[in-house]
Amino acid sequence: MASVLGGIALAALLAQAPDATAPGVTAAAEAKVRQGDLAGAAADYRALLTSDPAARTLVLYRLADLERRLGDAVAAVVHAVEAADRLRAEGRPADAADALNLAAAAEIAAGNYTSAASRLEPALALSSGAGDWPRHTEQLANLGNVYFFLGRYDDAARLYGLARSVATRHASEAWAQRRLIIAAVNQAALDQRLGRYAEALARYRGLPSGAAALPPGEQAQVLVNEGALFRRLGDPYKALQAYDDALAAFARANDPAAAVTVTINRGIARALDLGQPDAAVADFSAAAAGALAAGSRREALLARLYRGETLLRAGRAELARPDFVAALAAATELDTREEQWKALYGLGRVELAAGRAAEARAAYDRAITVVDGLRERLAVPATRAEFFQDKREVYDARIGVGLGADPAAVTFALVEQSRARAWRDRLQLDAVTLAGVQARLAPGTVLLAYWWSADAAAVVRVTHEAAAVTRLTLGPELVAAMSAAMRQPEGPGWTTAAAALGRALLPPGLVDGAAHVVVVPDGPLGAVPFEALTVNGAPLVTRTAVSYLPTAALLRAPAAAPGGWRGPWTRQLAAFGDPLPGNDTWSDAAGAPRLAASAAEVRDIARELGGRHAVYLGDANHKAALLAALVDPPAVLHLATHGAADLVAGERSRLLFSPAAPGGASESLFLREVYDLPLGAVDLAVLSACDTERGPDVRGEGVQGFSRGLLAAGAARAVTTLWRVPDVAAAELMRVFYYHLQHGRPADDALAEAKRALIASGTLAHPHYWAAFVLTGATHPLARAVRWRDVAGVALVTTGVAGVLLALRARRRKPAGA
Repeated sequence: MASVLGGIALAALLAQAPDATAPGVTAAAEAKVRQGDLAGAAADYRALLTSDPAARTLVLYRLADLERRLGDAVAAVVHAVEAADRLRAEGRPADAADALNLAAAAEIAAGNYTSAASRLEPALALSSGAGDWPRHTEQLANLGNVYFFLGRYDDAARLYGLARSVATRHASEAWAQRRLIIAAVNQAALDQRLGRYAEALARYRGLPSGAAALPPGEQAQVLVNEGALFRRLGDPYKALQAYDDALAAFARANDPAAAVTVTINRGIARALDLGQPDAAVADFSAAAAGALAAGSRREALLARLYRGETLLRAGRAELARPDFVAALAAATELDTREEQWKALYGLGRVELAAGRAAEARAAYDRAITVVDGLRERLAVPATRAEFFQDKREVYDARIGVGLGADPAAVTFALVEQSRARAWRDRLQLDAVTLAGVQARLAPGTVLLAYWWSADAAAVVRVTHEAAAVTRLTLGPELVAAMSAAMRQPEGPGWTTAAAALGRALLPPGLVDGAAHVVVVPDGPLGAVPFEALTVNGAPLVTRTAVSYLPTAALLRAPAAAPGGWRGPWTRQLAAFGDPLPGNDTWSDAAGAPRLAASAAEVRDIARELGGRHAVYLGDANHKAALLAALVDPPAVLHLATHGAADLVAGERSRLLFSPAAPGGASESLFLREVYDLPLGAVDLAVLSACDTERGPDVRGEGVQGFSRGLLAAGAARAVTTLWRVPDVAAAELMRVFYYHLQHGRPADDALAEAKRALIASGTLAHPHYWAAFVLTGATHPLARAVRWRDVAGVALVTTGVAGVLLALRARRRKPAGA
């Protein structure tokens, strides 16, 4: 059950009561408004429509506003649109825009979002043309609200940003402060919907002090949103206090319809956080009745949806069914996709509780179709990744109910559909099928596509010839034990952890006959070094090469040209290493020692690889140098440096470069910047740095490490690290890795040989030293460049042979007796 945000802080449509001396405005009617007698005031104005034609325009506006607040959306829209037409005819475009904005607000309250958008778009043109920027910013925000409710979150963010920009340009004017506050609250609410709770909390805490001066209705809405956020952050008591304060504020604003939202939120807190299902059902029932009385169809829909969810979780599935059916019908009518998939998901679980697995699968399939349609509306990768987290539940439920019944092709398609969708969309990778993947797999290659939910786990084993699904018995404690063991370079404890996790993830027969294993991990498995898992008493890497993919769909991308030779003049390598420490303190790299071995590592790689190379070490290791080097991208990009993973916001993970000026602060390349690097010509990107494959595990997307950014930027494959590795071990592994690459081995084979070399060394045999390095992406051999020294050697040999031949020829031609 997701928290209700309850509508985003809509701007007040009439900031002050009208002038009592204005034509058509009666002191008696406005007194009734102040006393809370909205129906009486509406009756007074309705009577004036016929008795005072000269004042009809203002009367229409006031009547529409009262009808909106009373929940009579149909009448409010009719009267507001007529007022807009009259105002436009009178040559008052800004006021006409305001009347259209009022009509849109009534449509929003009734859940008629498409109609609301059709009112706001001409209103924006009118207010902009008239230069009425206060109203223009209000209308921008309200159109953003419409897109919010329609699930078009990128459009909502864009409009909130436009509203903020307009208000910022007029910051010195009295109206701008309030609009800036509302823009911040709107964006915070959007952050909440997308799961960015830390960002939302920061926005609320950063609200200007003037927020207390907002009208009561807007204060109440901020409190509702804050209450929902407190729930997400695990403090239901603060949430309930915020809701109580919101109810009081809505009472001061004479807005009973808005109070319905607070009651829904209170019910959610009682159901999910405080374990009070009966009290929650009572709240939802009261909210449903109040919403119907106020004509708020969306709130009535939400009340039914969440009452059904509460009953289902309380074990009363059949009582929940009517609520889910009603919620689905209302959501379909209103075209609100978020509520459609939630209702279908609820119906699927009701069917499953009744033992009707086929009907449950059908409901889940319908929900997945709706979710996919929602995601097609998102264009910004960052919002896509966060948007999908709660929707992964639908896929997990569908996969779980189908295990053992669905063919391997169906399970594989669902597993792939459930993961890395945002990342796939960014790379424009089409949907993947089992047959399509099999066609790309070479004989001897086994692809293992894992799926792990809170209730079950499985792996789909795929080869060129066949596919099969295997259930797994897997607990998070096994992954945690393996992770802890890998980070300790001393002691034999890793063997127990690797054997236990190996039995869970690689049951007998799974990797038999495999020369190459391609792992597509799921969730926390993205942090597991499969090479170190024990199979038949030895690490997997001792019997096969291993590589990784964020999604099997990457196999459908055009394959890079395998192997081959390039001339010695081609640009083969740009390498960075040995960064100088700066005077700043950033994450764990603060005061970190010089990476002396990384300088030798870079020089060895440059000597090993042919072609032209550019090396940037020490005081030459600058971020600006990297950006300049990518103007003419090399085939191989190698960064031997410090890295720091941000496990909360992955886009803030970074790599360290030397300060731009002596004594200055270190420079950082953030993961969010990596996505936009021009790496289309880079065949191999290597980050010989700490923790570059660590990051937050975004549900449904996977671990957000640097390999994702490098591949999205165009690199064919990337080598990154799962934990901190001593630079001496890293340098030795890289030396062997590049040696085998230069001798024509596929990339996964070359990395496996490097790991085997460290195992054979004795001193670096512990997986701590070699298992952290993982290859993500393509595995084809590197297109090798000829080394000038080899050319020189061939030239010397050729010259020597030519000299011998000439000498022999001269000897044969020498005269007899000479």
